[in-house]
Amino acid sequence: MQRFLCPCCGHTVSVLPSKRLPYRPIQVDRLQADSDQRAEIHCGLDPPPDLIEAGCLHRIWKRWLTRVVHLKDLFGQLLPAGIKTARHLWKQVRRRLCSTESILRFLAQSFHTSLLGGYRCLQPSPRS
Repeated sequence: MQRFLCPCCGHTVSVLPSKRLPYRPIQVDRLQADSDQRAEIHCGLDPPPDLIEAGCLHRIWKRWLTRVVHLKDLFGQLLPAGIKTARHLWKQVRRRLCSTESILRFLAQSFHTSLLGGYRCLQPSPRS
């Protein structure tokens, strides 16, 4: 991950590659395939995850389960009413925004947040 230093104010800025999640060692395409499998959209990861990756993906899905209401509120009228489960939310978000990369970009640009949390790296810097 590239980091840049502003010589005027001393703040550093990290540039997160489009295929990475903030603070997670999982590639976006692997997350998408795993979440698609859990939401019964596709059959799953190929190749199957190793033990460490499977644990990371399991923790990511557990975190996703805790964010359903918050994310539903953020997406608002982009999604149909009546979404009750994490699986249904994932299906609808994927249908509307197509890819996990697009979902992450939308959340970061529109709300300064991510699928799994409101990370500091996504917040605008305070004015000095």
